[in-house]
Amino acid sequence: MISMASASPCIVVGYDGSDSSRQALRWAREHLNGQGKLIVVTSFEPPSDWLGHPIYQQVLDQHRGRAQSVLDALVSEHGELLDGVDYELELIGNRPADAIVDVAKTRGATQIVVGSRGLGRARFAIGSVSHELLQVSDLPVTVLPPV
Repeated sequence: MISMASASPCIVVGYDGSDSSRQALRWAREHLNGQGKLIVVTSFEPPSDWLGHPIYQQVLDQHRGRAQSVLDALVSEHGELLDGVDYELELIGNRPADAIVDVAKTRGATQIVVGSRGLGRARFAIGSVSHELLQVSDLPVTVLPPV
């Protein structure tokens, strides 16, 4: 049996290309300190199936393409955020909080890290995704304040 103290950390970061998600990525990379794994999750919400085929497929492809461009920009424009760390990029078709939690469970993550844009008054200065993660995750969730 492997004790948690000896297991390598695995941090899942929710990434949407915003300044706050880049801040979360920086924080996670620094806290891994060259040990463990970083999983960067970008999600896209599939369209409603009431659209019918082929419109459904066209909209799905558009949503997936926009999300893929976020990951592509991370690597091409902000690749220094991934320097010195073992990482993987995940593109998931699901609601953001659900995608992050699912990847964290599947990968045996030790922590989830997200940035907050603080867009809603009802969310008390944290964003809706970070608020939902705090409600549904059974892992530690670090929410970094808006930059």
